[in-house]
Amino acid sequence: MIEADATTVISAGEPGTPRSLRDTLRRGTAWSLLGYGGVQTLRFAGNLVLTRLLFPEAFGLMSLVNALLVGLQLVSDIGIGPSIIQSRHGAEPAFLDTAWTVRIVRGLVLWLTACAVALPFAAFYGQPALAWILPLAGLTALLSGVESTRLFGLYRRVDLAWVSLVEVSCQAVSVTVMIAWASRERSIAALVAGSLAGSLTRLVLSHTVLPGHRNRLAFDRAAFGRMIRFGRWIFLSTVLTFLVSQSDRLMFGKLIPLSMLGVFGVGALIATLPSEVLSRMATGVLFPAFSGIRNAGSDLGAVFARVRRLPLVVAAWMIAGLAGGGRVAVELLYDERYAEAGWIVQVVALGSWFAVLESTYGAGLLACGQSKWTAASGAAKLAGMLCLIPLGFSVAGFFGAVVGLALSEIARYAVSARGASGEGLKAWKQDLALTTWMLITAGLAGLTAAFVQRQGWPAAAAAAAVLLLVTLLWTPVALAGLRPGAADHVRRA
Repeated sequence: MIEADATTVISAGEPGTPRSLRDTLRRGTAWSLLGYGGVQTLRFAGNLVLTRLLFPEAFGLMSLVNALLVGLQLVSDIGIGPSIIQSRHGAEPAFLDTAWTVRIVRGLVLWLTACAVALPFAAFYGQPALAWILPLAGLTALLSGVESTRLFGLYRRVDLAWVSLVEVSCQAVSVTVMIAWASRERSIAALVAGSLAGSLTRLVLSHTVLPGHRNRLAFDRAAFGRMIRFGRWIFLSTVLTFLVSQSDRLMFGKLIPLSMLGVFGVGALIATLPSEVLSRMATGVLFPAFSGIRNAGSDLGAVFARVRRLPLVVAAWMIAGLAGGGRVAVELLYDERYAEAGWIVQVVALGSWFAVLESTYGAGLLACGQSKWTAASGAAKLAGMLCLIPLGFSVAGFFGAVVGLALSEIARYAVSARGASGEGLKAWKQDLALTTWMLITAGLAGLTAAFVQRQGWPAAAAAAAVLLLVTLLWTPVALAGLRPGAADHVRRA
């Protein structure tokens, strides 16, 4: 075991490779943001082009397909990836080969399931095209299962440079294929082809470019037992994650026209960018780092609030800008067919703040081996959705349903915060302070956008004014977290 002292607080995942917490977080965060930023930039740029080439109905259909495929992935997840990252045996060849073999079998079963449910799924939504789209798009699950476990090994070591390069490359291939296909044939086939191209690229690169163990088909009963013991709560958690992350689109698909579902997808894409960034950081940086601290025998509670502070500040800055300037952003970027996405961005962004807070607690709980709390938090959000979405729809139509969806995030956050508190990860004062300032700055940003537009200025001017105001208001908060005393505290932990 690595001794926890002033400079060596975390193993980078393997014996004999100690690294300071500060260095691990700095490098991991930098590469995570560069990689995810590159992916989202390409994704967003592609979305802007594709919304001009395809009709909203195409995005609505793809939302339904993706919701089902993500659901199949999640309800069959036994936590193989997190097991590799968290377990002390996660770098052993027998463990990695068993994990790879199980993933291949799972991927095949998922694809066959997608083929089997294609016709009933198409009939339920009254969209015959889904009968052929779903089996083709379902091949992404099979391709994902064959990917090398080297990806998880790099996450385990918080060595994200190669991971980021691979993900940006895959997204670039996917977007290029989508745009090229849509330019020649304006159909949903462009979206399916791009998705398959990206998955195939990821599969090839994971085996040929990334460093690490070369997988082979094998099955070790002891290794599989360790995965199951850790993953039993992950399985329940991911089932609930599907229900809380994708059921909104499946429910809305029966409540609203397909074109409006496409508009909702565009709005949600923009609004959830901050929470997606933090979720990526929580999974790829915070969870491995927290696990290393625990495995080294250090007190995670002593550094938890400090480590999460700056990522939360960055996310709050983004969410305040989206909540205040969502309408002008949509007006600036999209044509009038997507105008309704403006208020969707604002409402969903506010709800995503609690998803941001929860993701940091979730990383800490997984590092402590308390995956049952992630399942409990998912159940809490599901209960909130089942109550609040129908209630909101009955009171205020689709607007009320989206508000109900946003409010349901509070339930998930509350449960995770309670579980983290029991593990000594207490940060409710920090949450209260940041939430209050985020709401104040979002309100001021909204008033600023409205004022600028009332003067007859274009949407670009209003968006610039919102960005400037929110940046000025959050910069002192960010700098306060970078003062020497704060960095020393983390270094000493």
